[in-house]
Amino acid sequence: MLKKTDFLPGILACTLALFSTAHALAGDVTLVSDTLDSVCRVEITWGPDAPNGTPVEFHTDVTRNWSMTKPGRLCYRRASAPDNCDSGMTQWNTQWKCAASTGSGVEEFSLQ
Repeated sequence: MLKKTDFLPGILACTLALFSTAHALAGDVTLVSDTLDSVCRVEITWGPDAPNGTPVEFHTDVTRNWSMTKPGRLCYRRASAPDNCDSGMTQWNTQWKCAASTGSGVEEFSLQ
């Protein structure tokens, strides 16, 4: 007779497979720093409701060719002046810019 714990590996494998499939179908968004040599501070957030009520990641000293990939929808904002972190990172000074994946591939957008 099977124990309840014998089913655990199978359940975990199925859950992981379903999560991976859903993630692949949603597609990814990649933010690429390809126009500016350096940005002193970048904030990113992601998810279906981003930037509203979603956690924010902070990145400093972002150089050209830096990139960040997240699933579904990705939003970013940077300091008003790329070389001056004191130039403001508030919702009034710097608006969020967002891109969403339109399929199962990778959408790419530029940090400007």
